[in-house]
Amino acid sequence: MVRRYISELRPGEQVDAVFRLHSREVRSYGNGKLSIRAQLADKSGSLPAVLWDANPEQIESFGKEGLLRIKGVVGEYEKTIQLKILDFSREELFFNLEELFPWTKEDVKALKSELEGIVNSLTDPFISQLLKLFLRDEDLLRKLSMGPASVSYHHAYLGGLLEHTVTVARLAIQTSKLYPNLDRDLLVAGAILHDIGKLRELSYQSSFYYTDHGRLVGHLVSGVLMVEEKAAQIKGFPQERLDLLRHIILSHHGETDPNSPRVPMTAEALAIHHLDNLDAKLQGYQRALAEDRDPESHWTDFQKMFGTWLYKKGK
Repeated sequence: MVRRYISELRPGEQVDAVFRLHSREVRSYGNGKLSIRAQLADKSGSLPAVLWDANPEQIESFGKEGLLRIKGVVGEYEKTIQLKILDFSREELFFNLEELFPWTKEDVKALKSELEGIVNSLTDPFISQLLKLFLRDEDLLRKLSMGPASVSYHHAYLGGLLEHTVTVARLAIQTSKLYPNLDRDLLVAGAILHDIGKLRELSYQSSFYYTDHGRLVGHLVSGVLMVEEKAAQIKGFPQERLDLLRHIILSHHGETDPNSPRVPMTAEALAIHHLDNLDAKLQGYQRALAEDRDPESHWTDFQKMFGTWLYKKGK
């Protein structure tokens, strides 16, 4: 059977395919019956699905993440397609990353080349050496080229972290031209390294999820640890430069919360916070419009990322 992707499915179609399980909850209905409400995903988007009259054994084997082979029929509920699950299995499944995971539309090879060129443009000998150590780490560079920037928030696709990193670095370079008082090398280094800890925080083996290290430590602290590991290989790395770079990573969320121990206290940290947020929000806006399934409405569904609905007319 030729695979039909989620974006192509229409009511009435029979489905027999492997999907990523994005989320799942168990709900009661009727006279004490249970249903499984799930969000399935492939490279083209996500799809709500439901298994009615589920028994405890099915709920246990369905799980909360990973890959599922689903058999079902596509229906429609409140103008949105919904898959009625008739059967499923969770064996060890061969799968093609290109079918199940969305990928960046950018040229990964070109992005890596551009990133190398940006690093080569730096003039601070210590920061330049530091970033070149990252780029010479083949395992790290491979993970950077493949990894998502988030589970679902922004750039949530393979290659998303590299795309986001290069975009924020581009923004940093342009910002340094507009504000020459900024330390260009420190700013660009902060742009490249602000999310480097996500290489340890996030995984994409069978779905996008947080590693144990990611939940326990988080990407801000992980990023600082990774920078310290590389800086320790450079004799005489200035303590203040290292502290300023650490501060950019630790404060780039812009406000203190359970995951963010510092607010920006330097011009470069303040700039990286806003440049990071700009790229994340604009990519999130584009994704919301691309995934919208109601062409008759001028508005998207409520978007948690923005805390509002988004206007579509003219887009």
